[in-house]
Amino acid sequence: MVPGTRKRTVMLHQIESFCQQYDMLAPGVPVIACVSGGTDSMCLLDVLGILSAEARFPLYAAHFNHRLRGGESDGDEAFVRAYCEKLGVPVFTGSGDVAGEAKKRGLGIEETARELRYRFFYRLSDRLGGARIATAHNADDNLETVLMRLARGAGLRGLCGIPPVSGRVIRPLLGVTRDMIEAWNRERSIPHREDSTNASDGYTRNRLRHSVVPVLKELNPALNVRNMTELLRRDEEYLSSLAESFLAESSSPGSVAARDLAALPYPVASRAVRRLFGEKLSTVHVNAVLALAESADPSGEVRLPGVTVRREYGLLTAVDPGPETFPETKIPLDRPVIIENIGLTITCEPCGEVEIYNSLTNFLIKWDKIKTGLYARPRRTGDALRLPGGTRSVKRLMIDRRIPARLRGALPVFVSDGEVLAVWGLGQSVDSLPAKGEPAILIKTEKTEGQ
Repeated sequence: MVPGTRKRTVMLHQIESFCQQYDMLAPGVPVIACVSGGTDSMCLLDVLGILSAEARFPLYAAHFNHRLRGGESDGDEAFVRAYCEKLGVPVFTGSGDVAGEAKKRGLGIEETARELRYRFFYRLSDRLGGARIATAHNADDNLETVLMRLARGAGLRGLCGIPPVSGRVIRPLLGVTRDMIEAWNRERSIPHREDSTNASDGYTRNRLRHSVVPVLKELNPALNVRNMTELLRRDEEYLSSLAESFLAESSSPGSVAARDLAALPYPVASRAVRRLFGEKLSTVHVNAVLALAESADPSGEVRLPGVTVRREYGLLTAVDPGPETFPETKIPLDRPVIIENIGLTITCEPCGEVEIYNSLTNFLIKWDKIKTGLYARPRRTGDALRLPGGTRSVKRLMIDRRIPARLRGALPVFVSDGEVLAVWGLGQSVDSLPAKGEPAILIKTEKTEGQ
């Protein structure tokens, strides 16, 4: 037996058992090996080549050129293409301007690269009839991922690490270490390309790989988080199933009984909140929703990213938060202006002869009050209107008129030189009313279509 043969056999058997455990491979179901040209992905291609002959599934390769390293990136693509042609494995390539997209979207390079790369893989999978997408994540990648999430304060779900299967994505090498992969490649003379960015500590994962993991492996050379993540994943799946069962029995789309949610154990309640109102909610947001559910107050609301949760009649319901406010806007006197945030069109018309005019949404303002400029803005602390019955704060008027708090910042306050002239829906100051025959401006408002 040549040196290393048994190690290869053990590793291949380990990968086969792992794939069987998670039902990754099936006869006739195509698999796309995602090949960057690096050590791990070249091992993946080789192993899947062996398994495809035995398990009888069609094998393809895919390479995405991120165009981040100029000629080096193009060299990776040419290398993968040539090697796959040598093996007789059909290869598909794609590319994207990751740096340009990241700048345009205001996202990080790594996040953008992953999004573009997986978009390409999924489109190719669709083209190949729902082929499974095999990535080369290994046990060391899983360890680094857990450490990154631990450093960021992740909970149970985050500490589950990289899942072996995510929909169409499979990870056959997740149970083997990088050392095992490198030994496999050496013994089978499998070439690879070195990514120059792997040596840089400019990426969080690289800093962990170079500085933290070696220290941990000094303490425990056999360090592997596979058992831990597997146990945590089972706990997570069980708790999530309890949350899903609760929602199936006790909720309707977008709403749940506050009393029922509050009665749940926290691990189940927090998962139910995320299922209902957003999987990416932070712990702070989840706790705010649960506090609303437990509150003795029959009403209230919590603003979350992209949605507002409102308590009404014992129910927590997801509602469109609507416009919270709008920017201060100068109102031209010669043309209409649309305030998009609140869906309101405002038009000013000069009036020479004025008769009695009474409206809460259209206002006649004496010319002298606005000749230096007219503005619409949200309510501010201290705003007040002098009405026929006396001066009232705008806040108190809104409360008396039962205007919901969520809408108060969306009611335009018309001002000039810091003086409040009128408030949409409430009325106008007696000081701004023109006398009969006095030059005036008619402020007309109209809700924009669709609002």
